[in-house]
Amino acid sequence: MRWITEENYAEQMHEFAEPYVEERKEAGHFERVSGEPIYFEHFKADEPKAVIVISHGFTESIRKFTESVYYMLQAGYEVWGLDHRGHGRSFRQNDNPYVVHVERFEDYVLDLVWLTEQKVKPLSGNLPVYLYCHSMGGCVGAWTIESFPKLFDKAVLSSPMLGLSFGKIPIPVVYAAASLKGIGEKRKEPLNPVVSFPQEGDFENSCDSSKCRYDYYFAKRLTDRYLQTQDPSINWGKQSVRACSRVTSKKQTAKISIPVLLIQAGNDTVVKNESQDLFVSRVKGCEFYKVHGMKHELYMTDSEVLIPYWEKVFSFLS
Repeated sequence: MRWITEENYAEQMHEFAEPYVEERKEAGHFERVSGEPIYFEHFKADEPKAVIVISHGFTESIRKFTESVYYMLQAGYEVWGLDHRGHGRSFRQNDNPYVVHVERFEDYVLDLVWLTEQKVKPLSGNLPVYLYCHSMGGCVGAWTIESFPKLFDKAVLSSPMLGLSFGKIPIPVVYAAASLKGIGEKRKEPLNPVVSFPQEGDFENSCDSSKCRYDYYFAKRLTDRYLQTQDPSINWGKQSVRACSRVTSKKQTAKISIPVLLIQAGNDTVVKNESQDLFVSRVKGCEFYKVHGMKHELYMTDSEVLIPYWEKVFSFLS
């Protein structure tokens, strides 16, 4: 395994990871619903032992996972990933390119299921198919393995969005405010106006614990308009609150029948660790791994944390 380290990080990515991943990539779109194209990427491993499907987080894209895909491929996993609707190169249901909007959270789930059933599994033969999720993608993933318990063989939920953090504001208040403000077309608007993408990064207030990784991806975002989503619509907030409540309920968690690994960031201020703890307590046999002192994006940490993180993931999947 070649690991990308902090010294000359961007140069290593350009020299090793990007060419390795790019030469194994094929990309395309599918339409689960006519007129709603969803972008996906497929990365072919040399001699795959299993397949991993990536479900990314809020305001992200499969393009953010280049380093992660690099490690997955080296470890012998074929990789698929999609840009969730409203993100990246997938279609948008609103006009503001900086705002993520979704009509129904369940559409994220049904898009992921369609990709897996119609694209991934027909080309995977008898190989096991695993799910790797981050943040919002973890809520999508939890909903998926609850509603489609035989679709995947194992699932990794990394810093999953199973409860949103709004500071001291109670969730019912947030939901009520979103319901009142999100009437008609206003549901597609953000709570605060967003009209441009910032030209300077803000690592200190980001979700990352590795500055070189943050800087590398922020530079990509500056030159790629598809990667510049940054705020939720009113309806995204409303739908996400409901989704988090659903996927952590006793009724839904009882439906999970596959091995699950939940990885928690000890210093997470974006999602609620208490909701993750509740999920773990309700999912039979759920394996739990806590990374102390780290911020939300665990796949964007320095090597001393990142390498054990991936070793844990690959050990669980093997």
